[in-house]
Order: sequence, then structure tokens, then C-alpha cells
Amino acid sequence: MAKRGADALIDTLSDAGVKHLFTLSGNHVMPVFDATIGSGIDLLHTRHEAATVHMADAWARLTGEVGIALVTGGPGHANAVSALYTALMAESPLVLISGHAPLAQLGQGAFQEMRQADMAAPVAKASWTCAGADSVATDLALAMRIAAAGRPGPVHLSIPSDALEATVSPASTGRATAAAGTAAAPNPDQSAEFSPQLSATAAAGLLARLHKASRPLILTGPASMTASARRHCQALAQASGVAVVGMQSPRGINDPALGAFAEMLNQADCVLLLGKRLDFTLKFGKPPTFAADCEFLLVDSGPADSARAQQLLGARLTQRHDATAASAITALTDAARRTNPQAGGWRDEVGQAIAYRPGAWDQAQAAQPGRMHPVQACRALQPLLDSHPDSVL
Repeated sequence: MAKRGADALIDTLSDAGVKHLFTLSGNHVMPVFDATIGSGIDLLHTRHEAATVHMADAWARLTGEVGIALVTGGPGHANAVSALYTALMAESPLVLISGHAPLAQLGQGAFQEMRQADMAAPVAKASWTCAGADSVATDLALAMRIAAAGRPGPVHLSIPSDALEATVSPASTGRATAAAGTAAAPNPDQSAEFSPQLSATAAAGLLARLHKASRPLILTGPASMTASARRHCQALAQASGVAVVGMQSPRGINDPALGAFAEMLNQADCVLLLGKRLDFTLKFGKPPTFAADCEFLLVDSGPADSARAQQLLGARLTQRHDATAASAITALTDAARRTNPQAGGWRDEVGQAIAYRPGAWDQAQAAQPGRMHPVQACRALQPLLDSHPDSVL
């Protein structure tokens, strides 16, 4: 039986271990629905296209896998795009696959024809339109690699309906893999981030500077807040004696989950930004959020974010390395285990500050009879969240 572009798409997802496809059906993508029959991939149907992306986002954060969302073209794609921004800021690896007007009809007033890739580009790591059935498998595999590489994030791929329905040529029937090496995305303005590793020498230098400080901190971003990544961060804190604080909320230092952490941040004399963007969540590194003489170290795989930190901090940024947060956490932990760690007194103080909760929360009650205060609802839910092995809250 001849393989269609839609079949190649499902084969690629199956080979990557994808078991769940978050979707909302539509004319442009119905061939994909047919191709999933017998594939072992579950179709989780939503009622709004943005929900498909939010669910793929949540799946990626909880499992560490690349989430996959599938929507139809035109207004279906437009509905989904807004949710990409949330995933981008959360550093969540996912791929939005959008149906698209047929390639053979472009420029002729095709059904729901629009410039979909251009629409998604500002809120995605990469965004492009598949060129035909022979490119479906390789484009999807590339999209998944880009989503997971460097600083994770969402990628958009539009696949024209005739590319899904057309037969794949015999020369292109080999399986594409999402685990292969990195490559550049088709559009030069949204090139793929590679995944540089932090060297042992660089890790030793960073650790030496942290241990020289009296009140050092390591701050990580959303990509280091998955269940697995948090375990690695805890191992780093234990081995190094330095507090490792994950920040994922757009509230930044005002996140209630961080307790009184903001008060400790001002006392730090050396801060390693480990994949954590220096942005509004950290008040751009300026006093009084940070001490005027606080020294900064940086590990980041995003050139734009690294350059921005250099511009904001100037001479206060004394070490800067291009590497992924995951590789840096591993390298720093290994380096710490080969040295004598710093005493954990300051680390423990930071932990106590993060654990702080106002005493008034214990007695919080709704002012109106028959109503429930939000704290009462959250108090009942918290033990369940704490007991869940994949909880990221």
C-alpha cells in the first residue's frame, strides 16, 4: 500500500514514542485522523484550538517529552497561535502542526489560505510550511529536535492538505527520527538552536567563584522545573552547598510559592543565572532587587538572552558560557563532588525563606457566609500535589 504524507507523519510520531496527539479536527487535517487508526496513538479531542496547545504544553512540562498539537488551517491555526506564547515563556518543548491550504492552489483564493508560518513565527522557536509529501517526515522530525534543543520551546509546522494526501515517493520512504543531530530550520530568521555542553573546565571555574562568595545563589528557569530536572537541581544543591532556586512563574520574585525569597536575593553577593533569563521577573538585575555590587555568572544557550544580560549587567557579569542548563547542572554537580563543598548555612537560610508562609494563611476564611477563601481550597489540594511524583507545583 502506498504511503501518504499523513502516514509518514504518524510513522514519525510513533518512532519518536509519541502516544498522545492533542487535536481539534478540521478539513485540512482529516487524513492524519485516518492515519492514526491502528497506530497506538490516542487522539485527545478538544473544543478549542488553543486548548490543544495548552494541553501539549502541560504534557511536555509534566513528562519532559515533546508535546504534539494538531489543528486545522486558517482560523483553526489562528486560534492556536495565541497559546504558543505561553509555551514559549514556559520554555516548554512542543510542536504545533497546522493544516494548510493546498500548495497547488496557493495564490488562487484557496480555502482558508493565509500566511500561517509568518503568523506563528514571533511566538515560536521556528516556523515554516512543509514543501510536499516527501518532506513531511523529515520536517516533523526536525521540528521535534528544534523544540527540545538548547532552550526548549514551541515550534510550528504548517502542512498543506495536498502534502498529507499525496503519495510519498519511493526514494523518501525511509524513517525520519526526532532524535537525530541538529540542523538548521528552513527559514533563516528562525534557525535551530544547537545544544552546547558545558565543559568540565568551565564548570570548575564557575563552582570556584560560587564557593569564594559568602552568599551565592544559582537561579534556574522554567526548563529546569520538570520533575526530573528538579531532582538534578536538588543533587547540585546538595553536592555544592549552594542554594539552587527554580523560577517559572511570570510573577518572578513576587511568586507566592517562593515565600520570602526576595529578601534573600538582595543579600546575595554572587548569582549564577543557569538558563534563567535576566528579564522583568528579576527586575532586570537592578538594585534594590540585587545589591549594587552583586556579581553575576551566566550559562545560557540562547544567544539573544545572553547578549541582553551582558548589556544589562555590564562589568557585573564576570563569566559567560554558552551551554544548555541541563548539561551545566550535570557538569557542576560532577565538579562539586570532586571538591569540598561550601558549608550549607546560607543555603539552608534561603530554603527557610522560600518555605515561609504568612501565619494569617492558616486561619484564612471567606468574609461571606457559605463562601470559601482561596487559601482554604488550596490547602486541601496541596497534599495531593505534593504526593504526585510528577508535580511541578
